[in-house]
Amino acid sequence: MTRDRLWLGRSGAVARLKARIAEIRQLCDWLKSGAHIESAEPGIIESYRLGPGRGAAAIECARGRLYHAVELDPQGQISRFECLAPTEWNFHWRGPLVRNLQGAGLTTRRHQKAVRAVIESLDPCVGFTLKFRKVDDA
Repeated sequence: MTRDRLWLGRSGAVARLKARIAEIRQLCDWLKSGAHIESAEPGIIESYRLGPGRGAAAIECARGRLYHAVELDPQGQISRFECLAPTEWNFHWRGPLVRNLQGAGLTTRRHQKAVRAVIESLDPCVGFTLKFRKVDDA
């Protein structure tokens, strides 16, 4: 089943931008109060033990959650480091952009602004070119 318009509900551009503004206000208040990790809102900063010499951390950022994982060798030196930036997930084939647009019946003129709004609400810093192509019924 296809939709005739973009989903702008709970995970849509408008709701996402409103939530981001509310989060920015909370983070500004937290920064003004000294930005101590102990006083951070629940879920803003998380750390995870992954075993001996291994750990991960996540922090909420302007474009979403940023993850870092690190593994130390027996001498305590970093032997492996991985990072997952919000942009990588936001535009991943299983991420929010694809989920938001999947099944939408789009027309060039009518939906171009809405598609741009969805993309920009996920990450206003990513440059992109939006092209529509006609797909005949299968």
